[in-house]
Amino acid sequence: MSLSKELKSWFGNIGGDVWGGLVTTFALLPETIGFMLAVGVPPYLGLYTCICLTIVLSFTGGRPGVITAGAGSTAMILVNMVANYWDTHPEYIFAAVVLAGIIQFILGVCRFGNLVKYLPQCVMNGFVNGLAILIFISQVKLILRDMTTIVEMLILVAVGVGIIVAFPLLKKVAPILKSIPSSLIAIILITAYVIIFKRPVLAISDLGSIAPNFQFVGAVFTNFGNIFTIDCISVVWSVALSIAFIGIIETMLTCRVVTEETKTPELENLNRECRGQGIGNVICGIVGAMPGCAMIGQTKVCMSAGGRGRLASFTSGIVLCILLFFLNPVLGMIPIAALVAVMLKACYDTFAWDSVFKCKNVPVKDTMTMLLTVVIVVWTSNLAYGVGAGIALYAALYGLKKSGKGVLIAAIAFILAVASSCAIGYSFGARVNIALAGAICGICACAAASLSRNEIESGPNTKAVSTCIMILSGILSAGSIVCMYVL
Repeated sequence: MSLSKELKSWFGNIGGDVWGGLVTTFALLPETIGFMLAVGVPPYLGLYTCICLTIVLSFTGGRPGVITAGAGSTAMILVNMVANYWDTHPEYIFAAVVLAGIIQFILGVCRFGNLVKYLPQCVMNGFVNGLAILIFISQVKLILRDMTTIVEMLILVAVGVGIIVAFPLLKKVAPILKSIPSSLIAIILITAYVIIFKRPVLAISDLGSIAPNFQFVGAVFTNFGNIFTIDCISVVWSVALSIAFIGIIETMLTCRVVTEETKTPELENLNRECRGQGIGNVICGIVGAMPGCAMIGQTKVCMSAGGRGRLASFTSGIVLCILLFFLNPVLGMIPIAALVAVMLKACYDTFAWDSVFKCKNVPVKDTMTMLLTVVIVVWTSNLAYGVGAGIALYAALYGLKKSGKGVLIAAIAFILAVASSCAIGYSFGARVNIALAGAICGICACAAASLSRNEIESGPNTKAVSTCIMILSGILSAGSIVCMYVL
């Protein structure tokens, strides 16, 4: 990137980036703390990750405007490792983070980031839709965390969403408010209400201790000799590989979303983003923090608040650093309801609504590919798995289309439909994974049948059979999805 573009990415939108970074700081808190508790490590380690990555990636990242922090998708990979080694060999965990960063840097040098341009739009839609659903589910869990104050929590969340939606109308009347993001106003007003009236609603401090501690800083070097043992290497390498690839895949997809929304492809350098994320994760491992990657939900929050450049990510890191080390009691008093309201609005903005309401204008196979991506993402809570499944289906359909054999494709669709119906039958024994297999087979059958019916030259009998299979497999896949959540 030339010097002029670099300077523009830093100082071309100072006001919007500062506000965007400020709001993003609060959007990072509940998700990061919640995932750290789920992993089984102190919440402050996740906040260390957010500070490190937002500041480091503001300099080394290749896509201005992207927020890289302590993502749950990368942290959750460490669950088993933390359960087995946290009390005895915590250096194993941090060694895995360092190794993941090294792998990401190498992939960036090898230009792995160029591959994202070949990602189909239907898979992208599945990615953002699945993510929006995951964000919604995570926020619902936060709302239901304390049932004793759930009514007031729901009221505060509704008020927060109302402020975020209505405040832009006030900006038209009072232009002086134009530069202030509505999400920040919602956080301030709801926090003020809870503190002034001493309302007993769930706050950040209730999720877990966020008091900083330097116990694990440099743990990789303190126990350096343990890292090169057979025991450590056999455990660490596969975990590091998973963190590296899942982190990069999510980051590349997030970068693509930002590029498409801001229409600034000239500012995108995905290989630099890979290298930058690698450097960031190496630093996280050294300071005793968890791994991270780009977070599309928080990136959306940043963009909606006006953030577009590197200064937004840098501001977020600096503000979080100040809150964690100097204003820790104040940070703990922020009500979860205010942050949930911000994330619900981000969830709505993230979802690709046109992929649902205008699906009649796109091929059925593309809709089915999107649906498969969403189902896998939501069921596994892993965006990379869903994207991988979507790409695999899209590639298989592309290969079948090139074969030009409608009868063969219809036969494959029929076999998949039969497999889906059998899976539904077996799933009534409370075998949820079989129901998932039935949903996958049904979706693939519907996609293959639509390909045979609409995009391959074949006789009327083949088209009629393909139509029947498409309808049947659509019903079967819907039934399988229902079984997955009912059983």
